Amino acid sequence: MLLFHFVRRFTTSALAMLLSGVMAVVPLAQAAGAHPEAGPEMSGAWRGVIAGKVPEGTTRVTPGLSADRLVQRVLQRNPSIEAMQAAADAASARIESAGALDDPMVSYVVAPNTAGGPRQGLNQNAQISQKFPWPGTLALRSRMAAAEAESADQQVADLRLRLAALARSVYAQWYYVHRALAINAENTTLVTHLRAVAETAYATGQAPQQDVLQAEVELVRLSNQEIELRRLRHTLRAKINGLQNLDPESDVPAPYDLPREIPLSTEAALQDAALAHYPLLQSLDARIAASSDRVDLAHKNYLPNVTLLAGYNSLMDLPAKRLTVGVAINIPFGGNHRGEVSEANARLHESEAKLADVRNQLLSDLAQTRATAVQAVATIQLYDDKLLPVIRLNMQAAEADYSGGSGTGDFLKLITAQQQYLTAELELARARADFFIQLASLNYQTGGSIWPHLADSRTFKGSTP
Repeated sequence: MLLFHFVRRFTTSALAMLLSGVMAVVPLAQAAGAHPEAGPEMSGAWRGVIAGKVPEGTTRVTPGLSADRLVQRVLQRNPSIEAMQAAADAASARIESAGALDDPMVSYVVAPNTAGGPRQGLNQNAQISQKFPWPGTLALRSRMAAAEAESADQQVADLRLRLAALARSVYAQWYYVHRALAINAENTTLVTHLRAVAETAYATGQAPQQDVLQAEVELVRLSNQEIELRRLRHTLRAKINGLQNLDPESDVPAPYDLPREIPLSTEAALQDAALAHYPLLQSLDARIAASSDRVDLAHKNYLPNVTLLAGYNSLMDLPAKRLTVGVAINIPFGGNHRGEVSEANARLHESEAKLADVRNQLLSDLAQTRATAVQAVATIQLYDDKLLPVIRLNMQAAEADYSGGSGTGDFLKLITAQQQYLTAELELARARADFFIQLASLNYQTGGSIWPHLADSRTFKGSTP
């Protein structure tokens, strides 16, 4: 099967995490394609058919959507970003209150039975107090809240990068669905021409009826592939609209081509970028800082808080005794505070262990992703430099063997040569998609180092085609 014989999964674990559920929608080999160009190396019927018209009812692809533009739209419209950003804003808002003193306390007491008495009148007792935690406590609380807010901000950055990687992967599949339909249409045109040649040869007794039937079988197969590809295109359109928070049936512009040349950094450079910019590592670093401050705060709970008081008590018989000032100190006991310290230390250990685990997994995923990208580059070079030129020669030989359409040659070889050429174009395009999707994964793993202009800003000014 020309379009469905080469199904292959991408095995990078980080990418699988990013694209959960998406790769099942449109396997790349089912949606890939590129069309051969008529050139000097083709002659006769082959060049005429490949350069010919697309069958009636088939619309050629009109480009209108780039990968960057889709990323922009997803980052602007996806509601999950707004939800997580609101949580991060809430964490930032807690910084100010964390470093503030508790509200002062005011009390007022009266002796109602003294109202209207002959000597002092209504007896009253008013008091105001303010609690002051042990020195350094407020600074620790504020610093811990700031670290928690930083951790939340980094989680927002991680979500944005994951959505960007997902958008680029979906874009690659969207591109392939359109290219596969174009290949299907060109293949149909070619086989229709070959059937006409076979019918002419059969009518004149120069070829067996089997040649005509072989072409008919190929056309039916291509029709079935077209039905499946159109279903896949419909499914993928719903996925793209879902990422943008749009109605599933909304129109999605046709794609531009995939970028052909994007430099691939060395593994060492990618590792340095990942360890420096990967948002989840930075989020865990901030969480560790917050956990460390929480441990210090738990220890500070062993130290007393000081409460200053001032009041006026008219119950005192002498005016000099009525104004009072004082201080109150709590007496910390170890039982409840030991549990706080143990819990804080356990949370700190949890964050440190998780950081080590995420770091190791990141470096492993990074190595796998880059290895897949390197393989894709090698495949592209192999097909461009060796395989496609050989297949073109094989097509010319098959055409010559069929005597320019006279029907004296082997029709099956002619059909097979045509299928081999389109299969090679499909595999070459698939390798390009492999490389682009691995780059999207590398961009996520390195904190947006490959496409940094879309990694930082929350909104985008202007427009990208």
